[in-house]
Amino acid sequence: MSAADPVATLGLTGWRSSNNAKSILLLAAFPALLLLLLGVMALIFAAMMGSRYGTGYGQWQEFGVHSVLGTGTPVDFALSVVASWWPVALGVAAIWVMLGYVFNDAIIHLATGARAVARTDQPELYNLVENLCISRGLTMPKLYIIDTDVMNAYASGIDDKSYAITVTSGLLAALDRSELEAVLAHELTHIIDRDTRLLIITIVFVGMISFLAQLLWRSIRVAAFARGRRSRGGGGVILMVAIAAVVMFIGYLLALLLRFAISRRRELLADAGSVELTKNPDALIAALLKISKNAELPHVPSEVKQMMFENPPSVFDLGGLFSTHPSIEKRVQILQGLGGRLPTAPVSASFPPPAGGSAGAAPAGPWSSSPTPNHQGPWG
Repeated sequence: MSAADPVATLGLTGWRSSNNAKSILLLAAFPALLLLLLGVMALIFAAMMGSRYGTGYGQWQEFGVHSVLGTGTPVDFALSVVASWWPVALGVAAIWVMLGYVFNDAIIHLATGARAVARTDQPELYNLVENLCISRGLTMPKLYIIDTDVMNAYASGIDDKSYAITVTSGLLAALDRSELEAVLAHELTHIIDRDTRLLIITIVFVGMISFLAQLLWRSIRVAAFARGRRSRGGGGVILMVAIAAVVMFIGYLLALLLRFAISRRRELLADAGSVELTKNPDALIAALLKISKNAELPHVPSEVKQMMFENPPSVFDLGGLFSTHPSIEKRVQILQGLGGRLPTAPVSASFPPPAGGSAGAAPAGPWSSSPTPNHQGPWG
């Protein structure tokens, strides 16, 4: 590993703690962005209403607003609205998130067409997950399968009663036992780290901000039309509409970028968690390379694709900013930093060899006939 490698610099535990702290900061930006949009809406409202609410803040009390600056300007009105209404705004946001909590699991499985399976249906799959759970003292999650040749998996749920791991039939057919175990450990880490809750919160917040942005846009159009009919000079109104459109776009864009940034960090942490559980980074590398060749699930909402083990980037991801997952190359390089090695079989993409040596043969997985002592799973 090079000195610039974050895993080499911090160690696995320190690297995970650093990523967790950064994820919390990114998550805290969502309510801040929500309040910012509230302030922008109030600012545009005051500016468009002119002297009635833009000056003379004594009339603001009909909105339950008390002046913060005492100037009676549109900026004062916007700050006063945020100061007076932030508990209500965040309370509505909390209720919105709770509704997402309650209904998300059923919606996700309905969107993917997943069906529940028991031990009698998939004994090998069930035993692999059960062994991983026993090693960490966890409650066994529910298991689902999507009947498709695509190779992918995802974790979902908000508590022990609803936690679930879903895999595709194509994944079960294509991966060997050690590779499947590595993928299941990745998804189980999402449950251990409560990522399934975190991603639901980010998705709901983005939906909420999108709704507010659309509401702002419609309100501005109605107000501009009404004022335009009363006044011959519509230049100022057009300017305010243009500003509102820009603010709306920037707010929604920032919300998306925050959501994607959090998702990418959690995927890297889940990869690290898989290595912790199985002690077999080679198997996870091999699984990543196989899955990357056929991971796209058609007709599935983008919010659900974000939860998948792999979500191929779109053609407009702008250097990864709009990707929900790190690139396969980056994930493999980090796993190489954790001691993993590339398989000897050629792959479609080109990956650099791990620092300090060339990419040698991958040791046998924990369930093969000749396992390597330092790369055994918890029950190998």
